Amino acid sequence: MKAHIFVDIDSIIAPFDKRIYGQFIEHLGKCVYGGIWVGETSKIPNIKGYRQDVLEAVKAIKPPLIRWPGGNFASGYHWEDGIGPKNQRPKKYDMAWGAEEPNEFGTDEYIEWVRIVGSEPYITVNAGNGTPEEAAHWVEYCNSTRDTRYALLRKQYGHKEPYNVKLWSIGNELYGWWQIGFCKDGEECGRRTLEFANEMKRVDPKIQLVGVGTDLDPEWNVDMIRIAGKYLDYLSVHTYIFTEKEGKTYDELVALPIRIEENLKHIYYTIEQTKSKYNIKKDIKLAFDEWNVWYPEAQPPLLTQITSIKDAIFTGLILNSLQRLVKIVPIACFAQTVNVLPLIITDEENMIVTPQYLVFKLYTEVMEGDVVATSVISPSYVSKELQRPVPYLDASAIYISNEKRIYLYVINRNPDEFGDVEIHIKGADVSTVKHRYISGKTVNDKNTFQNPENVKIEEKQYKLNSSRTVRIPAHSVNLLLLQ
Repeated sequence: MKAHIFVDIDSIIAPFDKRIYGQFIEHLGKCVYGGIWVGETSKIPNIKGYRQDVLEAVKAIKPPLIRWPGGNFASGYHWEDGIGPKNQRPKKYDMAWGAEEPNEFGTDEYIEWVRIVGSEPYITVNAGNGTPEEAAHWVEYCNSTRDTRYALLRKQYGHKEPYNVKLWSIGNELYGWWQIGFCKDGEECGRRTLEFANEMKRVDPKIQLVGVGTDLDPEWNVDMIRIAGKYLDYLSVHTYIFTEKEGKTYDELVALPIRIEENLKHIYYTIEQTKSKYNIKKDIKLAFDEWNVWYPEAQPPLLTQITSIKDAIFTGLILNSLQRLVKIVPIACFAQTVNVLPLIITDEENMIVTPQYLVFKLYTEVMEGDVVATSVISPSYVSKELQRPVPYLDASAIYISNEKRIYLYVINRNPDEFGDVEIHIKGADVSTVKHRYISGKTVNDKNTFQNPENVKIEEKQYKLNSSRTVRIPAHSVNLLLLQ
């Protein structure tokens, strides 16, 4: 398969924002309990109760922010249950997932874990059966330096300095009947969001707020911006690909990132049009803070699945899209990091990582620079679902000018054929390639506890020949470091 990739380092799309590589953890299944938190008395190796192998694996993908505590769980979570001495915290029934919540892992444990990982917190407040006052108290607990009740509680529990949590989401998926305290329409959600934002901002005017948006209902998004837009910095969007609905073939799965990219653009244009119509001056962008594939094997209560090369290709395509959209979608969170639709899977003794995890490891090698214009000429196939041609190759590039480095991310959707790809760089003379990639014998290759190294990152380094051609493996995610 012959193809061409063109990169123009002088044509900057936008400065890169590393927050598109964010993660999401929820009190669901074994994500937190058994995954992130095992307790200090556990026989599983841990650091202050945090499971050590998971901690090191999360650190290795350098998440810039981590969203918590949910998800559906957030709409019934009362944060005061999770602070103070652990032996005095109440065990509660979690109505969202029908489970017992021991409240051992609360705000202080979350903040400490996030800081050890080297990330930033992103908290979702309970806008389901919670109140604006409760959310404002949570902001005070985390951010206030005053000698008032909730700031003093934080200090009393051993945390003198404020946490300075900048990013807060007002509720989760409040458009859905599956959500505790869901809203009947966007107008009701907009009004509720307004009440929460008003009280939370009174405690800390510097926080940034995310309102509940949807990828399915433009009228909902219009109402949210019309009513609460003057308070919002971001509108959230969640997208899952439920593979059982159409029995998706490989070709259709890896075509869908095209639709997702276009849909995110359309939602942003809706925001812009609504702002113009109602004279709202606030800069509002998108937070794509839950996204993943979802297989039939991922059933409650654990929602565990082991994904494969085809899902790694889907993941790389989404990350390429987010690079291109970084000006309008500066925040994204993969759902989820550990054990639930996971990047990382644990049992009582061992841990494995999925090919999707390896994609994040490739992409987070660079966390700065500028996203630059990239185009592809490639053979295509026709997607029946999208009813259009889909190019086998997809590419995105980040340029770090002071280091004179180009990070070129190339995805080969072709399940069978490698690509001989001619690289054209405008504005730079490139000679050396460090090539790291993820592939497999088939698109269904995966890692298991029996064979944890079946899929791994491969690496080679070479000089570019006179034709500037690089060989890209079939069904692969590639990082070409060009110097």
